[in-house]
Amino acid sequence: MKKQTIWLLTMLSLVVVLSVYYVTTPDNLKTTSFMNMNNSTDTNSLDSTPKDTNKTDSTKQNDKETTSQESSFSEVFLKQRMEQEDQRSQMIDEYKATVDSATASAQEKSEALTSMNELQKLTALESDVETMIKEAGYKDALVRSDKDEVKVDVTSSKPSRKAANDIIQMTRSILGEKLVVVKFQVK
Repeated sequence: MKKQTIWLLTMLSLVVVLSVYYVTTPDNLKTTSFMNMNNSTDTNSLDSTPKDTNKTDSTKQNDKETTSQESSFSEVFLKQRMEQEDQRSQMIDEYKATVDSATASAQEKSEALTSMNELQKLTALESDVETMIKEAGYKDALVRSDKDEVKVDVTSSKPSRKAANDIIQMTRSILGEKLVVVKFQVK
């Protein structure tokens, strides 16, 4: 049991570290580099035609606003993920305390172990759904599952009913026939 505990804690800490790294470092660096490349090509262009600076300025401003909105959605998603991970790790700790308790009955230990395994399985399935949604072309996704309901937040530039239905079908294919609520964060 101790090897499983160490393995679980190692994996949870790895997930947290990778999540923080993914959300903070790559997105910000890629966006900044892309914007810098666009700015340098605009100013060093060999094209001698006059440019409309108002359009260029408004385009740059819209790009910056879009970038800040995307990063704010990513930050919100990261915060919600961290809160959910904290809550679930507390629940797992409670289940572990019950399993390791000398005063708990065999049935209580068995129920705690079953609940702990189900919670870990649910977390993995939520992660799989998020990966599927991102692979379908969405910037970011957050999946939170309760007993009877799944809440899916998706960052998208073009929300539609068809997109929502596709996300619902993807979610149900992995998490089963639950009520799925899709909420788009428009970037």
